[in-house]
Amino acid sequence: MTTLEQLRCVVEARLGRKRPIYAHYGVTHRCNMRCRMCVVWKSANRDGELSVEQAGELARNLWSAGVRAVAIGGGEPFVRTDLPELVAAFSGAGMEVRVLTNGIGITEDRAAAVVAAGLRHVSISLDTTDPRKEQAIYDGHDVWGDILASMRLFRALLPARGSAPVMNVCVSRLNLDELPDLVALAEREGFLCSFVPIALAEDEAQSDGFAGVAPDLAVRPEDHTSLAVSYDTLIRLKREGAPIANSTRFLRNSRDHLLSGLCPWDCDAGALYLSVSPAGGISICHRFPPIAHFDDTDLATRLRSAAFRDETRRRRAACPGCMRPCWAEVTHAMHDLPSGVEAWRLLRRKRRPA
Repeated sequence: MTTLEQLRCVVEARLGRKRPIYAHYGVTHRCNMRCRMCVVWKSANRDGELSVEQAGELARNLWSAGVRAVAIGGGEPFVRTDLPELVAAFSGAGMEVRVLTNGIGITEDRAAAVVAAGLRHVSISLDTTDPRKEQAIYDGHDVWGDILASMRLFRALLPARGSAPVMNVCVSRLNLDELPDLVALAEREGFLCSFVPIALAEDEAQSDGFAGVAPDLAVRPEDHTSLAVSYDTLIRLKREGAPIANSTRFLRNSRDHLLSGLCPWDCDAGALYLSVSPAGGISICHRFPPIAHFDDTDLATRLRSAAFRDETRRRRAACPGCMRPCWAEVTHAMHDLPSGVEAWRLLRRKRRPA
């Protein structure tokens, strides 16, 4: 997205004329891992996934609606052998493309293929500096070294300018005392570090289809002092220029959320961002049923309409809230001037070459 487009989106958002500028597209719910905080793999249906041709139609419709950035996630997107073609469908439409991956089992040839297809950004999950803890999170699989190898692979392949590789850290009681150390690890590997407060379900019946049941990972009252110290340190490091992808506002919101359970920000789901299922259903976010479909007639016109904004507003009113940085950070960048400035600086940050 050009600087001029960014400014136009900010002005429109502040005037109330919001339109979707970002989409998360889960290309599959299949996954090669069974992380303890996630159950998305339980809804996997390979036969229901969009083809490359259908994904191309989705990309063209989203571009016409105003979407300029897409995150391709899952499940694990690299289980799709046609991932390079999927990336090309969106990059070829003009979008900034990010792939969200666990980084496990990615060969150099496969990584090179998605970069050649137009991938400019990658987010790789790594939750701890301790391989034994990572193994516990990944249900007994020893994956820490594999993840680090994938980070180094993408660091070597992605251009030094115009790319923003991110190490995603799911914050739980397992790693509260090592969050600043994870920033240092990300910096050594040439990555930005992003912190995602853990989202868990109390039981399987209450899961949104993504959150797992893992009460031992939940932050407890006895963890609050350690949590506050770690987040205050992150906020200080952010102020000093450390490679933290989160805005200062999101870090403060995350600290308060983990302490209180509240979600202290106003969501723009459906207005500034959309969620697309593997089958092409378009929702305001993954918690809600589809409100449109990738091949609907006049889809782009509908997504930009006042009637669509009104409908998304009604649906959002029923949501208990969340702390997904992919949603919250877009809202903060559009509505909060300091967050917008921080986002602009990150996009122009030159990372160290491999």
